[in-house]
Amino acid sequence: MRDYRDAKAMAQAVRGFLADHSVKITNSQSLELIAKAFGVSDWNTLAAAVRGEVTAPRTKIATSSATIDAGIRPRTPRFSTELELTLQRALGYADARKHQYTTLEHLLLALTHDANASKVMRACGVDLAALQKSLTDYIDNELRTLVVEAGASPGESRPTAAFQRVMQRAESHAEQMGQQEITGANMTVVIFTERLSPAVRRLYSQNMTAEDAANFVERGIIKRSGTAAP
Repeated sequence: MRDYRDAKAMAQAVRGFLADHSVKITNSQSLELIAKAFGVSDWNTLAAAVRGEVTAPRTKIATSSATIDAGIRPRTPRFSTELELTLQRALGYADARKHQYTTLEHLLLALTHDANASKVMRACGVDLAALQKSLTDYIDNELRTLVVEAGASPGESRPTAAFQRVMQRAESHAEQMGQQEITGANMTVVIFTERLSPAVRRLYSQNMTAEDAANFVERGIIKRSGTAAP
């Protein structure tokens, strides 16, 4: 990517792809997701970084690229395509309910439909259908206070601080494992760091623990009562 417009084109492509699959998001949300995929906090930060790259001296850019290519500084893992869609799905759940914020409960519900994350949960003995029902009931009944007031602009749901912390920790986990991409499996391991959240409590209620998740993702150990899908 060498132009500010390239990032916008990527956002438009993601938004169009999701629309083709009946998942509607706003332009602002697609821009924010692309920013997260590049490992920055928000779209404005990414836009500024891209502008800086375009105007930087050519020798400086070449030196930076050579350093990375030489293996001196490892590349930061990027979100996999599937995980990007999962994050968009979580935002979509919040938008569909006109929620001002996208919480860990929206995220975990989206992860139950993510191939990598759901594989981890099944390996740890989680009943996905029961978990989905529990999360949906909680989101519909307990998060009514997040509904945007009349007259406000819907469709602009933003991730909570806990949601963003989990995203950052997933990146660190993938990097520690030497992965080039961050997947739903990484998210499932690190979501347990938010142990007081209703989302994590629902995993605990199904006897899934952080250790169970880490054992499967990091060591390939299936919990005795679990089943790992191919």
